[in-house]
Amino acid sequence: MIDGQDPEVARLATLATSITAARRKLGTHLEASLFANPGLDIMLFLFAEGINGATVTTNACCAAAGVPRTTALRWIKLLQDRGLVDGSDDISDRRVTMLALSPLGRSTIRTWLGEIAALPLRESLDR
Repeated sequence: MIDGQDPEVARLATLATSITAARRKLGTHLEASLFANPGLDIMLFLFAEGINGATVTTNACCAAAGVPRTTALRWIKLLQDRGLVDGSDDISDRRVTMLALSPLGRSTIRTWLGEIAALPLRESLDR
């Protein structure tokens, strides 16, 4: 079964996008560089965007990381070296590198998001 056909994976992709949005929102209240985590941002982006097995351009990943391009490229290389992200040439333009989470990267992020989704939410913060 393709991940995109699995409602649980779609729910986790939405959670990944929400985590990224929540982290960006914090940057509107405090200095965003204090909370930069390009590796996590790239992996969450690739998880959400790759729900149907889609690949994403390196440029899109750099933008999603929210850091300077050179920093994002270093993180992409690190994630590739650790076996968490796979890169391949775009079949229509060999100058473009397409990225996707490796099976290990996808499995790891899926498990982590599932653990987060299972955490209980407190109904009130004043308890």
